[in-house]
Amino acid sequence: MDRKFQFTQARIKELPIPEKGRVDYYDLKVPKLTCRVSSTGNKSFVVLKWNGSTMQRVTIGKFTDVAVIEAQKKAQSILSSINSGIDPIAEKRKKDLSETKLVDVLEKYLAGRDLKSSTVKDYRYKLKLGFSDWLKLPVAGIAEDMVLKRQQQISQQKGKTTANTTMRVLRLTLNYAQAVGMIGSNPTSILSKARLWHKNNRKDRVIPSQQLKAWHEAVEAMSNQRAKVYLLMALYMGFRSSELLTLEWSHVDMRSKTITLYDTKNGTNHTLPIPKLILPDIKTLKDQTGKYKWVFAGDKPDRPMAVPAKPMKAVTKASGVEFSPHDCRRTFATIAEAVNLPLTMIKRLMNHTTTNDVTGGYIVTEEETLRQAVNKVADYIQARVTKKDNVIKLRR
Repeated sequence: MDRKFQFTQARIKELPIPEKGRVDYYDLKVPKLTCRVSSTGNKSFVVLKWNGSTMQRVTIGKFTDVAVIEAQKKAQSILSSINSGIDPIAEKRKKDLSETKLVDVLEKYLAGRDLKSSTVKDYRYKLKLGFSDWLKLPVAGIAEDMVLKRQQQISQQKGKTTANTTMRVLRLTLNYAQAVGMIGSNPTSILSKARLWHKNNRKDRVIPSQQLKAWHEAVEAMSNQRAKVYLLMALYMGFRSSELLTLEWSHVDMRSKTITLYDTKNGTNHTLPIPKLILPDIKTLKDQTGKYKWVFAGDKPDRPMAVPAKPMKAVTKASGVEFSPHDCRRTFATIAEAVNLPLTMIKRLMNHTTTNDVTGGYIVTEEETLRQAVNKVADYIQARVTKKDNVIKLRR
């Protein structure tokens, strides 16, 4: 059978099925239009065109789905594009990518990164919080005016901070979409161009030096040993609340008197000596929760406790000091500066990144140096919480 003939619906239908492999037939009306018949029974229309170095193949569709006349029209359009320097395959791939749903783009982004499970959960939550009705939208369908309107809506309904955090997750999702060719530009860039990001007011609250004694006495008077040690470690070691609540006894070395935090916020492990002044409190807590995994085991010991909100309120009531766990960490850093520790040491104690500082990247702080530094902060605290009121009683 001649493999070159003018395609018609009837003639394509009558083409025999090869016993194995595939056979190509060529249309005389539209050169480069091919009908490929395979041993599986499939008959597909494709365009085959030599581009000077390789054979370019563009699939149009199956004979059962595309009529001959339609295939010829599509073939002519594809050939016209190729002759104009347009790659139909690349254009089709780009179109398919642009139709990827927003929620799927985030999942592709997350799949390509080694992120903490808490970070993954947070990104998913915030994208859903701000854009639940956009999740099924094609990523290319999100426009600048939509971003502007949604940012204003979130700001009014949920607050400026929430607007910033949800928009940041949208931005990183769309940055990924742009990087892999799903979209040409990121519509969230309009927020920077128009200077519409809300300013974040950085908190600077600490436990005042003159109130440190009252706060410390209220903490020491607590009968809840878990809450007591949690707050003392936040103040004396500057740990984040999340780091404390997920601390395991296997990470506490009572022999070397050190605590190691693994896979911290900046992606590193952080080892810090335990100040000698709070060692007895930690040993007492170990007697209570040492048989469990978590240092701060919850009411259900297989899970860590939550932030001890009620005990903290009791401390505030007894001392008159309003505070949060992060205020304790901020107080630790403030005291570290007050005792004249160098900035590189404070960053090391706080586990803040120093790699952007070329010189800082060469400094390796030894354990004994850290121990001296952390105890210097502890001594400053003790000097204030044990200070007696300078009052002279007069005899009558």
